[in-house]
Amino acid sequence: MELFSEEWAQVYCRKLNGSEAYQKAAATWEGSLAFLLRADPAMGVESPKAVVLDLWHGHCRGAKAASEEEAMAADFVIEGDLATWQEVLEGRAEPLVSLMRGELELKKGSLAALAPYVQAARELVRVAREVL
Repeated sequence: MELFSEEWAQVYCRKLNGSEAYQKAAATWEGSLAFLLRADPAMGVESPKAVVLDLWHGHCRGAKAASEEEAMAADFVIEGDLATWQEVLEGRAEPLVSLMRGELELKKGSLAALAPYVQAARELVRVAREVL
């Protein structure tokens, strides 16, 4: 399944809704989150790709593949290249460490606003690893 495709987005949303750990960790989270993949023709990514998630109190109300412009309308946008996303989603890198190192970039939103949701972020990544 292609990363950040419409199929990937739909499977991810269903898996989030089936995760009791995510529901518990994200019980007070509300808002939209976008994962943005930078274009990198050398890696076969001809144009940016994104997934936007509508997250509400531990539930995924919707997810869709999106353009870069649609992604930037989300409350929080995390951007990275293919190699970094693969490392995170394959469990070889932690997302917060990647953010601190600048390998992933918080393009929109603030780390301070995300800080209370560290466990929810871990669960988001853990569930995303099940989609690959």
